[in-house]
Amino acid sequence: MLKNTLPKKVRLGNILIPLLVVAISCALLISSNYLTIKILSASRAYINGESHYSKGQKDATRHLTTYLLTNDLNEWDLFNKELSVPKGDKIARLGLINDAPIETIEAGLKAGRNNPEDFDDLIWLFKNFKSVSFFAKALKEWENGDVLIDKLAALGQHVNQKITAHNLNDTDKKSILKKINTLSIKLSQNEKEFSKKLSSGSRSITNLLLLVNIFFSLMILGSVSIYYWVIVSKLKRSKTETEETNKNLTIVNKELDKFVYSASHDLRSPISSLKGLIEIMNTENNVTQLRAYLALMNQNLDKQDQFIRDIIEYSKNKKAKLAIKKVSLVQTIEEAIGQNQYRQGTKKISINKTLNIDSIDSDELKLKIIINNLLTNAIKYSDSGKDNCYITINTYEDDEGNKIVISDNGIGIKPEYQNKIFDMFFVTNNNNKGTGLGLYLVKDAIKTLNGTIEITSKINIGTKFTISLPKKYDQITL
Repeated sequence: MLKNTLPKKVRLGNILIPLLVVAISCALLISSNYLTIKILSASRAYINGESHYSKGQKDATRHLTTYLLTNDLNEWDLFNKELSVPKGDKIARLGLINDAPIETIEAGLKAGRNNPEDFDDLIWLFKNFKSVSFFAKALKEWENGDVLIDKLAALGQHVNQKITAHNLNDTDKKSILKKINTLSIKLSQNEKEFSKKLSSGSRSITNLLLLVNIFFSLMILGSVSIYYWVIVSKLKRSKTETEETNKNLTIVNKELDKFVYSASHDLRSPISSLKGLIEIMNTENNVTQLRAYLALMNQNLDKQDQFIRDIIEYSKNKKAKLAIKKVSLVQTIEEAIGQNQYRQGTKKISINKTLNIDSIDSDELKLKIIINNLLTNAIKYSDSGKDNCYITINTYEDDEGNKIVISDNGIGIKPEYQNKIFDMFFVTNNNNKGTGLGLYLVKDAIKTLNGTIEITSKINIGTKFTISLPKKYDQITL
């Protein structure tokens, strides 16, 4: 029997070093996250403060303009009241620069209508980031804005003196209005630049801290992996299998929950509609209207029948094991066409076939699910407004595998839906023609067959599905 000749200190080092790295990394990760949250919170507080600054300036400008035109002393009082908001922010800025007492700074922030809960964050960001490029640029914009506010205040004083002395003529009014407008435009640009620079800098710091977070997370993961390998190497395989099983069970449970919820909703919906129509029919004597209600009832029953058939097909697809054998692609396509020949709207559609391959290695049930659902989908969403509706089915073989291409000139699929149409129970707003299971079954069957499906679609032009299936299944675990 071999003895473990590894020195005890080395063995302990293999355990303690990863733990130490994890502890340090966790501490730094927590600090990094705290810093990120602190910066974002402070930036939000500054941007919120800027909105009060901007509103105060704009309201002050409006009141000054009204005072100029009406000589209403109430407007003069309102002008000074609103202008006190940006002036308060100026007091806070100068106080922060000159290390004024905290009471002075907070009084300025309060006058600027900042939230008292944000005072600590505002002061913290200023003191710790005032030399950082992005914040220094934002502070410069703030300083420039305060200069413009002082000019606006001086202009207000000039207007008040003119009005008080009854020495204001129309020429003066035009000149002053022009100056007010010029100052307002400059202040708006200045305020916009302040927010822009602050937001840009915050994003840069956040991105940098995100990279730091990723780095420390990787450090933690790497250290935990080493620790895990040293301590539980003998249990690694069994634990991996257990985790994989749990992961699959979680996915199945989520899918089952979604299936049960959506299925129960879609099964009850036609019943509710039928009950409503029956109640209406009990009070209706018009034969024509009654026939219209009966037609609606028939549509609801057709929809429920289709949904039940889709559920049955879903159940078969989930339970059936993969059975690869020689399958006639031509026969499968003809059977799918035959099953859909009496579907509403099929008579107006021309189905064109170019079948260059027939016998292929595949699973017959899953191949039928793929072709029948794609063909049904093409018929459902044909464009009744076109004179020459058609569906084209092409099959061929290339280096990548066996190809099946089903295209149509139907209504097409919006770009924002094209990545969602294979999700379970996803339906577009095209008159609720589908149940949301057909294309999900197609995708699931193709995935099981280790194939791929691609979609190309344009609204009012048509849709093309391209399926690629392997030629051989020797390397696939059945």
